[in-house]
Amino acid sequence: MMRKCHMNTCPVGIATQDPVLREKFAGEPEHVINFFFMLAEELREIMANLGFRTITEMVGRSDMLEVDPEVVKTNEKLENIDLSLILKPASEIRPGVAQYCVEKQDHGLDMALDNKLIDLSRTAIEKQVRVFIETPIQNTNRAVGTMLSHEVTKRYHINGLPAGTIHVKFTGSAGQSFGAFLCPGVTLELEGDSNDYLGKGLSGGKIVVYPPRNSSFSPEDNIVIGNVALYGATMGEAYFNGMAAERFCVRNSGAQAVVEGIGDHGCEYMTGGTVVILGKTGRNFAAGMSGGIAYVYDVDGKFSARCNNELVDLYHVEEEDDIITLKMMIEQHRRNTESVLARDILSDFDNLLPKFVKVYPRDYKRVLENMKLEKSVANHAKEPKMVNGISVTTKKVQPDQSASRPTRVANAKKYRGFITYERESISYRDPKERVKDWKEVAIESTPGPLLNTQSARCMDCGTPFCHQESSGAGCPLGNKIPEFNELVHQNRWREALDRLLETNNFPEFTGRVCPAPCEGSCVLGIIENPVSIKSIECAIIDKGFEEGWMIPRPPLQRTGRKVAIVGSGPAGLAAADQLNKMGHFVTVFERADRIGGLMMYGVPNMKTDKIGIVQRRVNLMAEEGVTFVVNANVGSDPLYSIERLRSENDAVILACGATKPRDLTIPGRELSGVHFAMEFLHANTKSLLDSNLEDGKYISARGKKVVVIGGGDTGTDCIGTSIRHGCTSLVNLELLTKPPSNRAADNPWPQVSVSLCSHLSLSLGYCIYVLFGSHICNVNGNR
Repeated sequence: MMRKCHMNTCPVGIATQDPVLREKFAGEPEHVINFFFMLAEELREIMANLGFRTITEMVGRSDMLEVDPEVVKTNEKLENIDLSLILKPASEIRPGVAQYCVEKQDHGLDMALDNKLIDLSRTAIEKQVRVFIETPIQNTNRAVGTMLSHEVTKRYHINGLPAGTIHVKFTGSAGQSFGAFLCPGVTLELEGDSNDYLGKGLSGGKIVVYPPRNSSFSPEDNIVIGNVALYGATMGEAYFNGMAAERFCVRNSGAQAVVEGIGDHGCEYMTGGTVVILGKTGRNFAAGMSGGIAYVYDVDGKFSARCNNELVDLYHVEEEDDIITLKMMIEQHRRNTESVLARDILSDFDNLLPKFVKVYPRDYKRVLENMKLEKSVANHAKEPKMVNGISVTTKKVQPDQSASRPTRVANAKKYRGFITYERESISYRDPKERVKDWKEVAIESTPGPLLNTQSARCMDCGTPFCHQESSGAGCPLGNKIPEFNELVHQNRWREALDRLLETNNFPEFTGRVCPAPCEGSCVLGIIENPVSIKSIECAIIDKGFEEGWMIPRPPLQRTGRKVAIVGSGPAGLAAADQLNKMGHFVTVFERADRIGGLMMYGVPNMKTDKIGIVQRRVNLMAEEGVTFVVNANVGSDPLYSIERLRSENDAVILACGATKPRDLTIPGRELSGVHFAMEFLHANTKSLLDSNLEDGKYISARGKKVVVIGGGDTGTDCIGTSIRHGCTSLVNLELLTKPPSNRAADNPWPQVSVSLCSHLSLSLGYCIYVLFGSHICNVNGNR
């Protein structure tokens, strides 16, 4: 689901060689077999509906495709695009022409030059006896040496043969991919020139190219090898007595090469190896170079202008290791190619050394320096220590593997952050303290190491599910979660706020009371604790209010249309906010004495503060032009009849909510002391706001034995409220069976996870009995 298999960060341990991630793979070979069986079955069903028996029959049948009119309707740019010619079957354009492979392609491998080389090298391959071969070559001989390397690798695997076991000298002009994937033990010497892709994927072999010995031109001023030489080389040596064309050593990751000048884009995306360039380079040198080292002979002093400095720094060659490496590679170049330029440089090396420039990637330098430091510390630790004249050898204590990963660090790194750091959600106040008041239980998150680290755990998925409201999981609002996570990690809080407000009218509500289905569909949740998205969302909006970014923004123009909204809960307020932004005149009618609906009187104050959070938002909307009317019982009060609302407004929205509770029809239900949850919670919050519970106009649980039927959010709200009242005992009855601790087999990701979790109200330090359906018997209403 990451869809970034090239990053080596596959969280489920499939498309990766990382040992830590590979341990995360919990699958079995049978799972893969079953998957492909089911894939084939589904494919056969689709094919049967289309009238095909085999996949071969489907090739070229573009007439079975059609334009989706619904997609065209949603994008006006598609209206003038005509796909008829693309959807026209190829068989109608060129009748009688084969639509699929009907004749095996002949690549002419039996005529390849490598067949001759393999026969002549048989003794070396079988007995490791050194052989020397001379043969002419022409530009129709392509990928010379590749089949020979294949024969060696089949027998000796990655180690190949000892260096120089097979030495082949060619004369002439080589074709494309000369020496491609050349393995250890094989040396290709070419007196002449070569076409493009020379040494592609060089894998340990050695390639030497120089002009004909009887040539009269200066090699350092002429091209002897084509474009894209040593592309993707991983290991080996290459020496070129002359210039290379463009894109030399692109994606080189381990080979050593010496050349006497190159074209544009040299060492592009290089990740390893060492390159010496004894001449001028083209423009854009070292673009995207993240590893390896290049030494450039700056003949005209203008190399810095031709180098791309985005990822690299330029240094003088002053370190002893650099000097030794540079001199050694030039000497090897002279020996292999008899280069006059190399001879001249070596004869005056000390004086010419200041003209050499070391191209050093910044991150690569930092990694090497850290490795040197760790090695130095390790060597120091191994040295015997003298204590009172006695030699003492210390042994490094192995770290506790069970030690948890850090949850907050300064300057957290995004790459592999989900492996390096552990999840830490928002913190809560001490249960012993918070049961004494009605303040919010959560401790407000402030920008700092915690949020920087937690946002670094977001994996930058190729196909995120956390924000896909249409997938049956994820955020119902379609919040752009990966985007604001990245912005938070970069400390760009204002932009993160703007991105959040694009899809969410009230992040301060959802960041506190939302069940966070986005975390349940987080790709990281397949193998780890998911990213703490809800905490980050809440911190963004709190930061916005704190910084004064959340200011009234009334519409610049009004449409003149009027809309009445009945109900001021989350749905009503969201509709009012959206319609007001569009320029309509909006009036919200609420039957209670305060605006907010469920957020005001349904959710207890300890989960969402009514004055500091809910009323703050209501005041902001009022300043933006929304009109609020309280104590308006629409439908019951003649002043607010539905007929009047329809006559005075262009539109009416009913956002009344599900105000009728679900009753429990059992004997004893009519007895005193049995209350609906919302009746209990509403009265408590109203009395709290009116008089801090001093008016007594609420259902008190003080000194009572309380039974709460239902273990959802509302039930746990009743538990927290009862404990704060001072009940003597509390039993929670849950009608459903006890869920598993983790996802069950029938509850796969990315569905909302149905698993056992501890609610805030169940962690208050009190003895709360929670009975699940399997433990509840004969509830008959008897006292």
